[in-house]
Amino acid sequence: MRPTRRGYMIILVCLVALSAGIISGPRALDAVVIPGVVTLFASILDIGRVSEPFVKRTLPSPAEPGTKAQVLLEIEADRPVPVKAIDTIPSGLTGTPIVETIADGTGAEYELQRRDRGRHTIGPVTVRLRDRLGLLERVFIIENTDSVTVFPRTRSLTPAAAGALRNTAAPTAGAQRGSFKGLREYTRGDALRDVHWKASARHDELFTRDFGSAANQDSQLDSLSVAINVDRSSNISAEFIDAAATAAASICVEALEQGAAIQLQTPTGNATAITGSEHSILECLAELSVPGSSHEDNTPNADIHVTVTTESVIVYFGERTVDFEELLSIEKTESQQNNTASTTTNMIDNNDNDITIGTDTYSKAHSESENISSQTSSDDSTVQERYT
Repeated sequence: MRPTRRGYMIILVCLVALSAGIISGPRALDAVVIPGVVTLFASILDIGRVSEPFVKRTLPSPAEPGTKAQVLLEIEADRPVPVKAIDTIPSGLTGTPIVETIADGTGAEYELQRRDRGRHTIGPVTVRLRDRLGLLERVFIIENTDSVTVFPRTRSLTPAAAGALRNTAAPTAGAQRGSFKGLREYTRGDALRDVHWKASARHDELFTRDFGSAANQDSQLDSLSVAINVDRSSNISAEFIDAAATAAASICVEALEQGAAIQLQTPTGNATAITGSEHSILECLAELSVPGSSHEDNTPNADIHVTVTTESVIVYFGERTVDFEELLSIEKTESQQNNTASTTTNMIDNNDNDITIGTDTYSKAHSESENISSQTSSDDSTVQERYT
């Protein structure tokens, strides 16, 4: 128990009046000191009878970094006195965790901003109870902690990565092809193995082989296993761990939207999910960290591997490899969008098994790029005459 600023002022006034009473007579003592002492005594009784308050915290739902939410604090004591609560938030979150309310169960909110991926512990709470006159306060530290989960970022896949995902999860889709009819402009969703690289490189546009209507049938993905492997031979920066979580989250969400069942394996935990239940995958990836020395890589049979090294994050779609910066769609300026097809073609290796499409860095990735094939329009019959 300690005085507030108001309490210190009352004490100071009483001391001054007491000094004046000693010098000038008891009249000054009776007029100021006695009422002040009675007021302080009443405040001591008021705040001294209050027991330790109960604190309940209501947390927001998990979401991606950069989003804001409200945290609700409900404080209840055996007497409805004014209260000021200061919550404790970790470095991965930001906000103003201070509320002022009445200790009668009434809730008060403060704003919280998610900054870093992970599971963050909020608490304890420092509660300052004041008497009804605001002269004295008691401080309690309530060991009430809760966890806030911040999901990894998810991004749209580039057309090349989306095609590699479909080929990996549905490798038998090619058996449904029709007869070869010629070449046509590449559109999102076309299998990467059908791209005609020589024609694409010669004309600065992506062309794909047309196998008729059977090639355009939608195929639903089957179950898919995704594994994250972390190189423990040297120190891995947190930025690359976050990048691996983003890559795996983007792949899993894309596959779930296409109807696949996901089995995720990470050094820190495993998870499974079906369409509409991606939260289990995202929660597992939120806790991804560098494994301890006892971790062993037991995921050799996964369909997709996300490998983290000290220099990069590489995604292996079977025989295809995609660097992290080539996996996710990047927001481009208007001039970059107009030159997407020619830039992409110049940077594509002629080997059908490797994908080496260059893009910007991870920190700028947050929206899907426009369709690669929207540069020019040509008649399908003319294309067939020129390239068949």
